[in-house]
Amino acid sequence: MSDNVIHTGPGATIVSAFMTNINHRADRSYDKYLVLAKQLLKVPINKVIFVDNSVMHHFTEFANENTTIIPFVKDANYLYEYKDKLTEFKLNTTNPAKDTIEYMFTMCYKTEFVKKAIQINNYHASQFIWIDLGIKHMMDISEAEFANKILRLQYIEYPIHIRIGAIWNPDYNYDIDLFKDICWCFAGSVFGGNIKSLLEFADLTKETCIKIINERKSLMWEINVWKIIYNMDRWKFLYYPCSHDISI
Repeated sequence: MSDNVIHTGPGATIVSAFMTNINHRADRSYDKYLVLAKQLLKVPINKVIFVDNSVMHHFTEFANENTTIIPFVKDANYLYEYKDKLTEFKLNTTNPAKDTIEYMFTMCYKTEFVKKAIQINNYHASQFIWIDLGIKHMMDISEAEFANKILRLQYIEYPIHIRIGAIWNPDYNYDIDLFKDICWCFAGSVFGGNIKSLLEFADLTKETCIKIINERKSLMWEINVWKIIYNMDRWKFLYYPCSHDISI
């Protein structure tokens, strides 16, 4: 997140999560992801991290005054209640081993993890920022520079909107099937803002996901769902151009 920020306020809380056994990625092993995750976990900024209960032992060492580690059973994700309804799940993807139903469930639950962190709000923040736990893989910079960039986020405020990166122009309707083709209007790895907007965003995401499942017997990437929400009337997104690199 960058540009047009207000450097005041009590400090934002970072939110992230790590779930296991939701897909298979040949490009990134569990051990490699854990190395990447540790670089974010070590940054001395207030954060709430939800971790699959089965691998909690890998994360407890990072719990401290800045880092709250919360065990989470992935079946507690409300989307798992609808798993049997996804009888028409078939996405246009070059990597079906990665883009599984459970992966979509986890991606679409990002907004709900933020909502849960807001409800806890143990650091008394007015702003919350989701960051993918392994986001360092996008940034070809030193660990120290990465830490400085993360630390800078704690004083960013958006009183009205949700701030999010855009890879494609969200105001353009592309000739793709939003229910089957990946839509890169939004970069899903980082977003944040004020409590009211984030809670509304979480509720809209839940409502939209369930509607898609009931009507189409399928589900897709969270960024596609967010594009549908955005199309409702440019819903409260303040976006900035970025790519899958340090610009995110």
